[in-house]
Amino acid sequence: MTNKLEIYKCNICGNVIEILISGDGHPVCCGEEMERLEVKNDSFNSPDLTEKHSPLFTKDDKGKSYVTIEKHPMTKEHYIPFVQIISNNNNEVLTKFFYPDDKIIMNTKLDEEKLKSRSYCNIHGIYSN
Repeated sequence: MTNKLEIYKCNICGNVIEILISGDGHPVCCGEEMERLEVKNDSFNSPDLTEKHSPLFTKDDKGKSYVTIEKHPMTKEHYIPFVQIISNNNNEVLTKFFYPDDKIIMNTKLDEEKLKSRSYCNIHGIYSN
């Protein structure tokens, strides 16, 4: 069974998908079941990686909210392809895509107290704040 907003990756070709509607099946790619990526979000899960992968809500000097990740490399081999801002009830998802050499920053006009965010590293997986 799949659940809304789960992320799956094909270990053969590297395709990454997000579940939009829960279902009884399991995603398949390249003839094999895809791997469900577990969210990592604290020092227990990955103490040496959390700081440079977990997206953080920040406010600028004008009070504008944004999400950023400042310490992660953004090379062709190792980068953050996307960051998402998700409402606490999982009914709204904003996704921004990034490419090597991009600065990871995502603006939001939504109230950060009602939001969570997550990022995907092409090597280390999914991280949440």
